[in-house]
Amino acid sequence: MGSTCLPLSSATLEAYKSNPHKSSAAPPSRLSSHAISFPLPSAAFALFHGTSALVTKEAPVTVAFQSADKLQKLYGIAVEQLQPTNKSSSSSSSSSSSSSSNGGEAPAPYFPCVALGASTSGWAFAVDVSKQSKEEVEVKAQAAGEAAVRFEPVRALLAALTQEDVAIAGLGASSLAWHRQHQYCGVCGSPMIAVEAGGRRACTSCRNRAYPRVDPVVIALVHDPVRDTVLLGRQSVYRPGMFSCLAGYVSQCESLEEAVRREIKEESGIDVGEITYHSSQPWPIGRGAACQIMVGYIATATSTEIKVDTDELEDCRWFTRAEVAGARELDVSAASEPMGEDAGGLSIPGPYAIAHHLIKNWLTTTTPPSAAMSGGRNKL
Repeated sequence: MGSTCLPLSSATLEAYKSNPHKSSAAPPSRLSSHAISFPLPSAAFALFHGTSALVTKEAPVTVAFQSADKLQKLYGIAVEQLQPTNKSSSSSSSSSSSSSSNGGEAPAPYFPCVALGASTSGWAFAVDVSKQSKEEVEVKAQAAGEAAVRFEPVRALLAALTQEDVAIAGLGASSLAWHRQHQYCGVCGSPMIAVEAGGRRACTSCRNRAYPRVDPVVIALVHDPVRDTVLLGRQSVYRPGMFSCLAGYVSQCESLEEAVRREIKEESGIDVGEITYHSSQPWPIGRGAACQIMVGYIATATSTEIKVDTDELEDCRWFTRAEVAGARELDVSAASEPMGEDAGGLSIPGPYAIAHHLIKNWLTTTTPPSAAMSGGRNKL
């Protein structure tokens, strides 16, 4: 079954590492040093401050791409200041030498930059502007008469942006975060630099290489076909009334199916039999800004007594078909209204999350059991 969820590998952005020749624009250089050869003037730059992306204030909300010209005129950032990562000691030394030759003036600050990919209109890049304050960047755009912009955490933008823009924002935030967190070699401790326009990192001393991290996570909707119910859990950080599918990280040397059974048993005490793959979804806003791949399953329960692991969940319950059908996020008319603290009833994740589609799939593709089957449990 094809995924209807958030596509972080957007059709509008071809992965630079896979085939840079799909774009009509010339690709950036495959880096063996600190400099990027930008394909100007078609290059577009998405700005990030930590894990927040610069977006337009007015609806429809979009990623506020900047041209190289605007990048310099509005924010004083020249393309020569864009670097794939923090400078190594050798580049810092060269900067110091340059500073001395320029009469002691401090060198211009650099801004970490990685390639996002290409479309028919040109190449897109993510730039970390954390050296400037959020307010400074936002005010500079307004002062120049540009459309009002603001920095927003990528997580808060999931429901506001199009799938294509969420793909861009998510990839930019997670890629830049990964580069920030991998400054030094885990083998010899020497500085690492980004190569291939941010596609990987290489040690400046030994031959160690590092590639962007992706954490595998399983997420499952557990259903009881006899009682026509589904199992949903709640974490303390969820909004009032919200429940979702059970999920957890895949351990080393563990299959995806084993992870599903283990996580469900650990968190809820429920045993499951048949497990069916449904779809997957990249999730760029995981723990520590890590990018996760959510692998979704439908699991059939073989027990019903819940024993909640309170270290993992605040609550875990069986919900009837009627309760699930009444969820606000599945009601088109109600979904357009603001969510209040006392909205009441079941709340589930929105359409940007794979959990929403797992729940909706069960609700729309299964039917209640017949009265003849209500006398006993199916043996799996």
